[in-house]
Amino acid sequence: MATSYEKIYGNLLPKFRDYDIPIMTEDEVKELLHDFFIPAISSFHVCVKDLSDRDDVLEQFNCDLDDTEIEIISNYMLLEFLSSKYIRTPSLLKVSLSSSDFNSYSPANMLDKLLDMKTKYISENETLLSRYAWMTAKDDAPSLLGNSLHLRKGNVGCGR
Repeated sequence: MATSYEKIYGNLLPKFRDYDIPIMTEDEVKELLHDFFIPAISSFHVCVKDLSDRDDVLEQFNCDLDDTEIEIISNYMLLEFLSSKYIRTPSLLKVSLSSSDFNSYSPANMLDKLLDMKTKYISENETLLSRYAWMTAKDDAPSLLGNSLHLRKGNVGCGR
């Protein structure tokens, strides 16, 4: 009962196009994607499973993540990828003013569109995250007090 990182990567890869990936080795792709893994896990703060319970050597979580949890993690990884590859890049952040900066092909306009796209992805993922939190709270409603006391004691594992 474990979820491999590869399953999450497999869910993530179809969501973006990077022309470097087809020419990379499998290990290089895993290394690239792993850079976005920890920030994505940190962003998934309402997960009912302990996402720190994982084995980086075996590249797996020590529990089964459901499809929604995999989707949320991969969406956060996509956001991290977009930020690092397209938004926080020197070529887009470099200031060079000219009359061409105000046409539809300017780096400033491109950055503005990328930030809009990122905001849209964040909004969509926050909706998914809220739905996930609501559904897990609804599932635990009969024993909500017992679970909240259990969680406060730090006895959170991969199981529910």
